[in-house]
Amino acid sequence: DITERKRHEQAIVEYARQQAALFKFADVLQHSYVHEEIYNGALDAILDALQCDRASILLFDETERMRFVAWRGLSDAYRKATDGHSPWTVDDTNHEPIYVDAIDMADFSDELKTVIKGEGISSLAFIPLVPNGKLIGKFMVYFNTPHAFSEAELDLSQTIARQLAFDIARKRAEEKLRRSAELDAFRVALADTLRLLK
Repeated sequence: DITERKRHEQAIVEYARQQAALFKFADVLQHSYVHEEIYNGALDAILDALQCDRASILLFDETERMRFVAWRGLSDAYRKATDGHSPWTVDDTNHEPIYVDAIDMADFSDELKTVIKGEGISSLAFIPLVPNGKLIGKFMVYFNTPHAFSEAELDLSQTIARQLAFDIARKRAEEKLRRSAELDAFRVALADTLRLLK
């Protein structure tokens, strides 16, 4: 059956492309030193692996509000209108991914639907970022047409989310240790200066 063979060949090509995107992302994470490099690597992986039209990463800020930290293909107006929106709060323990195949069918307010459709988005997904059991943010995927998410896409989304969340948490821990070391060095230097002044 030629049709079946072509379908099988296409599935192999699709799998290879997805694995290449994950491998590239893992390589970026291994060699990244700043958050921007991590975010850009994640957006590349999301767009390549999931073949979506746009993507974004949002994290809780110090006021526990979800903020855009990186994005591709979203207008300033859209980001401003949806800034802070999240299906979860920072304390939620039930944070399963949410997939919306068609915006018209979503359980959103009419105002939010209007904003999303005005951006040309017809389907989207909320993928939580949960390192060590604590929700820190989400990444979003957007499609310009209605889109039924496959099991493979669900698995890919969560694989990327786990890698991204782990590395964000790792970078934050490293920065905390560095700031602590800098503060300790400052305290020692201050104590030495005070001794000399006595």
